[in-house]
Amino acid sequence: MEVLHQQYGKLLELVRKLIGVVPNCDPYMEIWPTSFRTYNVLVPNFLNLPFALWGAGAPADVVGLAMYVASRNAGCAYCSAHTTSFALRRGADPDKITRALKGEDAGYTPRERAAMKVAQSLARVPIELTDAERTEIGKHFSPELVEWIVLGIAMMGFLNKFMDAIGVELENDTVAEVNSVISSTGWSPGKHATDVMKNLPNRPRPNADTFLQKLSVVPLIPSALSKDRQWTAGVPDFWPAVGKYLKEHTGSDFSILSKLTHERAIRAIGVIVRDNLDAGSSAVGLPLKVQVGLVYATVVGNKSLAAEMRALGVRHNVTAEKMDAVVKFAGSQTRPAPSIDAKSKAVLVLARAASPSPAVVDDSVIEECRAAELSAASVVEVVTWISVLQMLHRLIGYYG
Repeated sequence: MEVLHQQYGKLLELVRKLIGVVPNCDPYMEIWPTSFRTYNVLVPNFLNLPFALWGAGAPADVVGLAMYVASRNAGCAYCSAHTTSFALRRGADPDKITRALKGEDAGYTPRERAAMKVAQSLARVPIELTDAERTEIGKHFSPELVEWIVLGIAMMGFLNKFMDAIGVELENDTVAEVNSVISSTGWSPGKHATDVMKNLPNRPRPNADTFLQKLSVVPLIPSALSKDRQWTAGVPDFWPAVGKYLKEHTGSDFSILSKLTHERAIRAIGVIVRDNLDAGSSAVGLPLKVQVGLVYATVVGNKSLAAEMRALGVRHNVTAEKMDAVVKFAGSQTRPAPSIDAKSKAVLVLARAASPSPAVVDDSVIEECRAAELSAASVVEVVTWISVLQMLHRLIGYYG
């Protein structure tokens, strides 16, 4: 963490001001640096930060409620705590957070109910979103604001998957300040707990941002925007240019981007997909990574993503027979084919375990990865890629 502070001090401080802590996920992600960059490109661009703090985009308290509901439905205790902290700091009513999972309509505004129902449906596997839910949220928000809300829910797809599958430890400060709000709902840190948390006293919950707190973010903005420009340089921020760019760099245009209008999000996805499909930085290799993607698409039942992965498989010389075998493996509890090497078997087993929500990465999966001498970078890469696909899965679930 000390090295990260030296390299990205102002960026990490900006995150601390937004959610009260520097997340423990950062050192895990830096094991495979593309993961850290993916995370730090995704979050500010999908949440329209820092501009959302001053009211640009969808109401931040509503977005916070939606992200919390999505995290609880995905079974991620880590993100449930962080989204509680985020929502409280953006002015959400603590009682509304506490009651969010009870299915009660009383006490919520129509726009809050609409956003929460979309979040709940998009986070479930398989996705349960109905046309009626799309219509209802459209009654209360413009298409531009709906897109910001859906982007927040999709962003949590990435974060829910990564934190849950890796089992990142929750920060004591986060637990102390949100416990009084969500512990009565059945929430607990679960696998994200530390020994200290057993006797951790509650702290007062965070209040909504004051004007002075928002002002304190201003000195950090130039550095954050400069880093973002560095990471996203050269990537188009509109369709069809971004589709052509990705087709050239990855072999697929990822057509879901044609449904989006917010330039920051379009460019961010372009960067994220390009970097995660860069052969030069891959620890597992792109042919195997495409198979990981096919496992995920099969588990969640996303035919559009499965087609993208098959197209990428052709580009990387993965035979149709092998892809069919991967689909069969993903949809069963069988072992990978005996002809596959130990490393590839471990990667596919990890992918299948990480793909459901919540993930089922148990001791047997961890032991398989160890026995195959799968590197830490490979593990982080696989989980990051699945997390990226879960973000795309939720976008496809709404717009596809």
